[in-house]
Amino acid sequence: MRNLKATTAHMAKTARNVFFLVGMAAAAALLQAVPAQASEECQELVRNKCGSCHFVTYICPRIAKGKGAMSWSGVVKDMVKEGMAATEQEQEKIVRCLAEPDAKVKALCPVK
Repeated sequence: MRNLKATTAHMAKTARNVFFLVGMAAAAALLQAVPAQASEECQELVRNKCGSCHFVTYICPRIAKGKGAMSWSGVVKDMVKEGMAATEQEQEKIVRCLAEPDAKVKALCPVK
């Protein structure tokens, strides 16, 4: 009986480890797929939200100066007060996208 309990406990532990490893592999696969999607989301979000009130190029000088998250957070809050429709999650994402713009967001700005 003691061996049966030990074997059952060992099998349960092994099953937990297998599920953990499978979960970690799935999470790693999802994380590898996110950057390209996030990049596209940033470009579209900036184009749609910022461009809903003014030309997107209006923000290019601030992007070029490398304004940080605190600066962009204030700008985004002001734009919401002016009528930009954006959820809290969208506002946070816009701030991240503008504070650390990737190549696709920078591509919205004309090269001088």
